[in-house]
Amino acid sequence: MLGPIVLLLAMDPAADPDLGRPLDTPAIPAADLSSGGTPRAAGTPEILYINFDGGVLQTGCGNDPHYDCSTLAGLFDGYVGPFEGNLNQRIAILQATRKDVKDFGVRVVVDRPPEDVDYTMVMYGDLGPQSFAGIAPYIDCEDRRGGDTSFTQGFGGSNTGSTVILQEAAHTWGLEHVDAEFDILNPFKAAGLNQFFNDECFRIVANTDLEPTPGVCNQVHTQFCETGYQNSWREMYLMFGPAVPDTTTPTLEITSPADGSSFVLPTTIALLGDIEDDLDPQFYGLQIYDGDQLIFDDTRVALDLLLINPPEGDYDLRVVLTDEAGNATEDTVSFTVLPEGSELPPEPEEDDPSEPAQTGCRSGGAPPSPTSLLLLLPLLGLRLRRRAR
Repeated sequence: MLGPIVLLLAMDPAADPDLGRPLDTPAIPAADLSSGGTPRAAGTPEILYINFDGGVLQTGCGNDPHYDCSTLAGLFDGYVGPFEGNLNQRIAILQATRKDVKDFGVRVVVDRPPEDVDYTMVMYGDLGPQSFAGIAPYIDCEDRRGGDTSFTQGFGGSNTGSTVILQEAAHTWGLEHVDAEFDILNPFKAAGLNQFFNDECFRIVANTDLEPTPGVCNQVHTQFCETGYQNSWREMYLMFGPAVPDTTTPTLEITSPADGSSFVLPTTIALLGDIEDDLDPQFYGLQIYDGDQLIFDDTRVALDLLLINPPEGDYDLRVVLTDEAGNATEDTVSFTVLPEGSELPPEPEEDDPSEPAQTGCRSGGAPPSPTSLLLLLPLLGLRLRRRAR
């Protein structure tokens, strides 16, 4: 393996980012279905968009997420501020949310889908001085209204944050509060408590006092439970079907160093790349080969490394990137590291289109043998740093 790896991330582990935030969710009414609407077709996959960026809320257009529409706009003075946490926290919240819906056809993203794609949105950020953890506009029995907009306080903790995200989204899909402590639909969000969609019938409750109620979406609830009870796992599976396999291969383009470039020791070389994937960000397996030799193997959210004073010689790096579903891609880059005191070769002149093309190869020091490379690897330090996004 290579030399020391330092993660440059400043966080105070003793600090509680959610201290003082409310941990309960209010009772909400059922959607008015007098205008009709078609029940969701069973087994139809869904996109859940977590909006960490906030936005100005629009009125007069229902709860359409495409335009940040909300019937609750007045509750937030027409604006939701962005999530104040860092990139690491966003990824942790995203990953926790994906984990909780791994059984269902719900794809969780943090980039707004295209205008011609239907989706549900939860705005996750600064809701102002509110007394609740999150809120949805209504309980939409059978998801007759389709995609909606709901809201969640900007929790820093991934466990609490993901639970509230999914409860508010689930209300807009037709799920109600229940009295089970470990179910996502419980109105209380105890910090550190693992809540999930349970494959069991639990009592539907009217409010945070856990008062029993017959429920309002019994046309769905009673497919799995007695009246007044709800099985959140079965209803999610009925609506969205099983998980949709990720068969999309990511793309990787190494953007630094430039292919064929040269460096003189001492030097620090940025090894950077652009990653595109429909489920980005996520944790990617990252393997780096110099020729045929594996010199780096780790899990990262980006190709964003620093090579500090690597041994002199020619390098032919191949970077293999694998997403969480096992879809792999790769890119290559070659560069030369010259001894201290060397002069950099002149920049190559651009080809004159009027002249015939010429071929050739660049000169440089002989690459180290596999044996010497193994001996020198401890001298090659890599530090991981975060790029601003």
